[in-house]
Amino acid sequence: MAPGTDEYRRKCWDAALHAYGTGYIFQKRAERLKRKTDVLTWIGFVVPLLIGATVGTFGQYKYWNVVLAVATAVAALQLAMSLWSLVKRWTEELSYSSASATVNESLASRFAALGEDPPGLPTLRTQFEKLSIEDTARRDRDNERGVTEKERRMGMRAGLRKYQRPCAACHQVPTTMEPSGCGVCGQF
Repeated sequence: MAPGTDEYRRKCWDAALHAYGTGYIFQKRAERLKRKTDVLTWIGFVVPLLIGATVGTFGQYKYWNVVLAVATAVAALQLAMSLWSLVKRWTEELSYSSASATVNESLASRFAALGEDPPGLPTLRTQFEKLSIEDTARRDRDNERGVTEKERRMGMRAGLRKYQRPCAACHQVPTTMEPSGCGVCGQF
């Protein structure tokens, strides 16, 4: 027997929950990467500026050797971190994570709108299939980015919280993003 309107509505809400959770994962990744790249950029500018300001202000400062040693250590650390950011492709990952968060939130809202106010069954089926194809393509790309189990649990908690649904394991509706002991919506 072919699925009816209620079955498609349930599928829409499930897909909305999962897309929202995935968007939340990539939003959190983007926030972490943004902080890291901002700190790296700030250090890259502040060290040379402070050295220049110190030289310009004090000229032959009696503790110049100490200032230079500290600045050299910070610059070496900044250089190592810059190299690490290039190897780990922080800017590329930041760009991808931001885009994925946006696309997944859009998918979630479109699935939710379809589930909330469905058209007739033939149109519902067609629209659901189109969204599902887009969702599957996005999910495939996102899965290539190494989403961890901890992140999946965090995303599940975010989706359950957003749509006020109980967890299948602990049967609780999350009210916060504080981790719980649940193996499905906690432990992150």
